Amino acid sequence: MNKPLRLATATEIKQWDDLLSHNPYGAEPYQTTSFATIKQKQGWKPEYWVYSTKSGAVYALALIRTLPGLGRVVYIPRGPSVIDPKQWSEISSINRQQLKDVIAIKMEPPILTSKLKVLRDDIKKVGDIQGSVVNTVIIDLDQDEEKLWDSFKQRARRSIRGGRREQLKISEGAFSPKNVDLLWNLYRETAARAGLKVRSKAYYENFWREYTNHGQGRFFFAWTPDGERPIAGLFVCYVGDTALYKDGGSRRDAKAHFSHLLQWETMRYLQQKGIHRYDLGGTPPAHQIANPSHRLASLATFKLSFGAPIIEHVGAYDQILKPRAYRVWLSIERLWRAIASRTNYRDLY
Repeated sequence: MNKPLRLATATEIKQWDDLLSHNPYGAEPYQTTSFATIKQKQGWKPEYWVYSTKSGAVYALALIRTLPGLGRVVYIPRGPSVIDPKQWSEISSINRQQLKDVIAIKMEPPILTSKLKVLRDDIKKVGDIQGSVVNTVIIDLDQDEEKLWDSFKQRARRSIRGGRREQLKISEGAFSPKNVDLLWNLYRETAARAGLKVRSKAYYENFWREYTNHGQGRFFFAWTPDGERPIAGLFVCYVGDTALYKDGGSRRDAKAHFSHLLQWETMRYLQQKGIHRYDLGGTPPAHQIANPSHRLASLATFKLSFGAPIIEHVGAYDQILKPRAYRVWLSIERLWRAIASRTNYRDLY
C-alpha cells in the first residue's frame, strides 16, 4: 500500500518548479528549488515531499535540521500550499502518522484567516517567519492592461503620470555585480532609515543570483533623466503564474513619483511573462491599517493605492510531534534568533 507522504522521485525533482503550479494555491516562490539551494547554504537539508490527499497531490519543499539524539525539525516555507483548513488538517494527520522521527514541523499555509475556525490539539500559533506575505496586497494581473490601469486608485494613476512627466527612466536586468551593488545600496539605505535589520549582502546576492539564474527573478530600477544613478530599485521573483515583490529600496532624496511608475512597469513586464498574481508583500492587518505608528503603515498606504484589498493569511504554526524534544528545540530556536537579532550572526530561517 502506497503511503500518503513520500519523497519526490528524481524525475519529479527535475520538474519540481512546474509541479508547484498544481498545488491548490498554485505555485509559491518560496517553495522552489532556488529557495531550497539558498537555504541549504544556511544549514538546512532540503527534501521534496509529495502528499497524497483526498483532494489530490500537494507538493511541499521541506527544510530539515537534525538534532542528534532528539530527532528532526522541519520547516515548510509558505506551505503546504493549500487553501482549505480541512486539507491542512489531513496533511497534519499524515505527518503524525508517518513522521515518527520528527520533533516538530513549522508550517505557513496560505489559508485565509477568516477560514480557520478550529485548530488541532497538536498545532500552535508561533511567530511569523515570512511575515511579509502574511498580511499582503495581491494584484490581479490576469486582465488586460487597460482594465488593470482602471483598477488603480486615482493617487496611483496620478503618480505614474507624474513620473512620466519627470521623464524618469525604468530599466530591468538580470544578475550582475553592478545590479547587485546598486540594489544592495538602495535596500540598505532604506532599511537604515526605517530602523530595520537586514541580512548580510552575501545572503541577498546569493538569493538574487539563484532566482535570476533559474529564470525566476529580475532587477528593476528607476533613474533620473540623466541616467547617472538609480533613485530606486526592486527585485521581483516569480514561479508559475505567481510573482513576489521581494526586495526594494530608494534614495532619501528620491523624486516623489518613482514608486508607482517603478511598480507599474514591473507589472507590465510580469503580465508579458504570463504572471497572473503579483504579491506586493507586507502590510499591517486590516484592523491596523489606520494606525500611523505601525511599522508598515506608510507601505500599506502605497500598496493599497493599486486598488486591491489587504489579504490576511494565518501565518506560521508549529505542529508538535514530540513535546519533550520540542521544548529543547524551542530553547535552541529562541536563543539562536535572539543572538542573530543582536549580532551579525546568520538567522536560523
